[in-house]
Amino acid sequence: MATFFLVQGKTSFFVLDKNSREKKMKFDRYFLMDEAAVKAYILEKTDCFTDKELTVSEIGDGNLNYVFRISDGETSVIVKHSGHTARISDEFILSTDRTIREGRLLQAHGRYVPDFVPAIYLIDETMKCVIMEDLSNYEILRTALQQNQIYPHLGQLLGHYLAETLIRTSDFILPPKEKKMLQKEMINPELCEITEGLVYTEPFYDNFSRNELSPELAEYVEQYIYNDAALKRSAAEAKLKFLNKAESLIHGDLHSGSVFVNAEGIKVIDPEFGFFGPAGYDVGNVIAHLLFAYAYAETKGQKEQMAWLEKTIEEVMKTFRSSALIILQNETRDIALNDESIFAAFISEIEKDAYMVAGLEIIRRIVGMAKVSDITLLEETRVRTEIQLLSFARYLIQHPDKIRIYPSLFAIYQNSKEQVA
Repeated sequence: MATFFLVQGKTSFFVLDKNSREKKMKFDRYFLMDEAAVKAYILEKTDCFTDKELTVSEIGDGNLNYVFRISDGETSVIVKHSGHTARISDEFILSTDRTIREGRLLQAHGRYVPDFVPAIYLIDETMKCVIMEDLSNYEILRTALQQNQIYPHLGQLLGHYLAETLIRTSDFILPPKEKKMLQKEMINPELCEITEGLVYTEPFYDNFSRNELSPELAEYVEQYIYNDAALKRSAAEAKLKFLNKAESLIHGDLHSGSVFVNAEGIKVIDPEFGFFGPAGYDVGNVIAHLLFAYAYAETKGQKEQMAWLEKTIEEVMKTFRSSALIILQNETRDIALNDESIFAAFISEIEKDAYMVAGLEIIRRIVGMAKVSDITLLEETRVRTEIQLLSFARYLIQHPDKIRIYPSLFAIYQNSKEQVA
């Protein structure tokens, strides 16, 4: 009879059969997996593949987690896996449970928009990973937009996703006990702390000296960001909402790199920053990153793309507003909350929060440490574009209640452009 003993390798744990001298990996205690370990893991934990001739590639380009694609040439799946630190920086020490929470959040949102999120095949609490649908037949939205691609129904799809996930997880629709139980499961202190710092604090104070600025931008940021007391007060007010407003189960990082798209629809991924927070946070992130795409198209002279993106942002807000109202009118459970004026006020408050968040997201992506390629790929026009966007963002943060007096967001954006000129 074979006897076994446990051997700890550099990144893995395995059992060595003394008779056969074959190594067999064990997955009954956590370790950070490499590609070889992921191959053994997928064969042991699933019946997705029978052929051991598998290709395993680490394809993650995000700031936090490791993402592996496993394929036999016909079938493929994704394994998302957590380490103890963020990939962007070892300064961020994180719980490996973030991937588990992410998988469960996708399942929670999948109750309302099953066609808009990847299918989840396995959530492994021991190995801190999730096995999910591969989206190889989709493109990352940011990349597609930079390639001048147009998706006519994108605004409606994003607006529908936002309304379904945010309104249906609010107190209007979720029974109080169910919401509180889900809220307990989705508490996310470490990643919220990152957002609280990188979005709401550091871009305005550079208190950890992590902001990244080109020398040409430094003077503008010093005068109009770091030394603008009114702007910093508005940012602080927004931060208090983020800290205290447990409104909806939000994605928490809904940028154009977290959306996959093709001619048939969208898939939203990577909600590792998700928790019960202000609904406007997700809406504002969508607005901000479509604006980044618009600025990129503008510098490239892609006029058709610009016109479509302007229309898309308007459709996001219009679809969100109308879909949210329909859900509230038809499915509000609490008799005390079932009031048209309360519905209108709730939606209006989300929109105002969204405009503030859009401004904050623009500033943090330009001033802070986590950049977006829509801006970094620009060359001679980069600083001018950054200043225009920062000017626009400052208005959004300080005057979210005045947005409706303009014909569109782009009227404000063009006004910012003229001020910079």
